[in-house]
Amino acid sequence: MSSRLTKNVAVTSGLVGSGRVRSRCSSVPPRASRREDAMARDDHHPRPLARWAAALCALVQVATAPLALPPPAQAILKGNPNAKIPRNPEAALRRSTPVVNREVRDVQAKLEEVAALLRIPQRKQWDKMQRLLEECREQILSPDGRNAILRDVASPSQAESAAEDLSSLDVALGQCLRGVAYKDASYCGKYLNAALGCVNSVALSQVAGLPYSLPVSLSKTWPVLTGRAQLRLTIRKNPKSNRQYVLDQETRQDTVGELLIDLDGFSAPLTSGQLLSNAKEGRYDGVEIAQDLNGTALLVNAKARGALAALRAPPVEVGETGETAEAPGAMDDSRRALPLEIFQTGEFEPFYNQQLDVLDMEYPILPMSIFGAVVMSHDANDANRSSDRDWFIYKFDESMGGLAGLSFDEGQFSVVGYVTGGSDLIGQVEGGDTLEKVEILSGGDRLRQPA
Repeated sequence: MSSRLTKNVAVTSGLVGSGRVRSRCSSVPPRASRREDAMARDDHHPRPLARWAAALCALVQVATAPLALPPPAQAILKGNPNAKIPRNPEAALRRSTPVVNREVRDVQAKLEEVAALLRIPQRKQWDKMQRLLEECREQILSPDGRNAILRDVASPSQAESAAEDLSSLDVALGQCLRGVAYKDASYCGKYLNAALGCVNSVALSQVAGLPYSLPVSLSKTWPVLTGRAQLRLTIRKNPKSNRQYVLDQETRQDTVGELLIDLDGFSAPLTSGQLLSNAKEGRYDGVEIAQDLNGTALLVNAKARGALAALRAPPVEVGETGETAEAPGAMDDSRRALPLEIFQTGEFEPFYNQQLDVLDMEYPILPMSIFGAVVMSHDANDANRSSDRDWFIYKFDESMGGLAGLSFDEGQFSVVGYVTGGSDLIGQVEGGDTLEKVEILSGGDRLRQPA
């Protein structure tokens, strides 16, 4: 038995010495090998603390690296106080007026800045508004500033009215400062609009004509309005209707109402000149007003010149038989396509026969997206031309615009002016009502007929 045990020990010793027992029989590595394996596992699977440290380093690198952000959007939203698109007829006409006097331009720019600050819905910069208003007031009250403004009045007959406008401007600025002192935005805004109106009146008295030259081919073909003109429209309710116009803030009703329209020859000299020339000839008197299918516009289609001549002149006898014939000019005249005329903001003269791309930030000085805009209709055969006789009053509201508050037809029509008086009547006029008479109240002397 001892010899067998000795033999087994010898065999075992031989296996241990060769190292084969460790690899075949033992599954637990030595202590040094376990440490090496643990370090290898840590390299492939970091511990939680190491993982958090790596994530923190990556976050710091991302935060400190320059960000490649896309450029800001260029769309102008309606509520943006920096938007330079006028939202009412007074602002549109004011921005269309050429300003030739440096002092007037400076005062108007400061007042426009105050108006922009008032539109900010959050905390208003009352101190800055007060400083701007005080600078304007000091500028018009100083003898040098006042004389510099009155020096550029176009004619001596307008000097007195310009001086009165400056006095009214002083009163309006004082009330604006009072509103700023009490931090009353509505009170300040009311008198700020009055102040801007006075500045615009002074600027108009300093303009003697168009500040640019029209193409000779156009000025020899079409009438030209070299400034502002005002029309009064008398409208009568359809006798078949049982409704009446509500006038004077619901205190009086009548079957007859009136609208005042300001035509702007500074931004649309040809188109407004053609409309004024038609009105002077009486081509809109007695015309029945139509309304588009969507109820967004009041359409006015002028009479032909031949029809007017037939109404004014009785038939004449010709030949020995005594037969009658139509008076000269009784035949309807053919329509002529008026060039589409749009004055883009930032330009020096109107564009012709091309529309604006509003999506590419091309905006007209006279926007169509204002309730009461007076717009010339398109020619029946070409959208890049206007009718020489037909026009409409646009009843724009917010539901007809996009994010910028602009009509989807903006930049595609020639706008010649706006309804500046009796705008409450626009919504009450219906298809079938009659435009009894169109009178020229002012500006008829600024109409230049083609040579």
